Amino acid sequence: MLMANENKISENEFEIRAGNLAVRIANSQAEIAAAQKLRFQVFYTEMGGIPSPEVAALQSDFDNFDNYCDHLLVLDYDLPVESGQVVGTYRLLRRSQKFDLPKFYSEAEFDISAIKNEPGEILELGRSCVNIQYRNRSVMQLLWRGIAEYVNLHGIKLMFGCASLFGTDVQAHKLSLSYLYHYHLAPTEMRALALQDLYVDMNMIAKEEIDVKEAFSGLPALIKGYLRLGGYVGDGAVIDNICKTVDVTILVKTDLIKEKYVNRYSVS
Repeated sequence: MLMANENKISENEFEIRAGNLAVRIANSQAEIAAAQKLRFQVFYTEMGGIPSPEVAALQSDFDNFDNYCDHLLVLDYDLPVESGQVVGTYRLLRRSQKFDLPKFYSEAEFDISAIKNEPGEILELGRSCVNIQYRNRSVMQLLWRGIAEYVNLHGIKLMFGCASLFGTDVQAHKLSLSYLYHYHLAPTEMRALALQDLYVDMNMIAKEEIDVKEAFSGLPALIKGYLRLGGYVGDGAVIDNICKTVDVTILVKTDLIKEKYVNRYSVS
């Protein structure tokens, strides 16, 4: 079990420590830049995505959304400060943060009107990645603990975003996509839908032909984490030829994440 000590810095800030590691929101442009460097390393150098000329020139994964988001970081304080210390990151965009942004990031691929119609604060999760040397249960738990604390602080009711299956061969993902469609499809009233011109049917294998244990075990760890929190998927997948992935939408009600992480690790 991850043992975390929490120190509230202010009403909207927190830091949760676990040995040499900590999770908190970035508090400087330098830390955001370090997160963008990590994203480039994972999405393009490691996973073989195709960066724009500007992104390639700077070796940094950035876009206009970064200016509106909070950036959740896992830092290793044993690393030198000049390295940036960032070993994991999540990009967080609340409805109330969008200001003059016309759309959420996910809306480039999915119609999320049903999600946006839900009352209360909603949170888009995105650009999640962890340094390859830190991909272990403790770091993932720390990230989830940070998300849970953020959700609790801001009164967020729903979280959503894109999740990826790696590689663009849809046939190679037919078991995963069919399993998600048959066992985890969101209720109609909050179901996202892949845009018509990008839509890939997820219903590729009949439900009775699916080996549930095999299908679940073959999913990426991040998607498994969402499902363990009672997550749903939208209807339709999208091929992302830039990041070399097949994307689905994920929707998670926050009740279970608060119960699992806030209550379990809260310090009296």
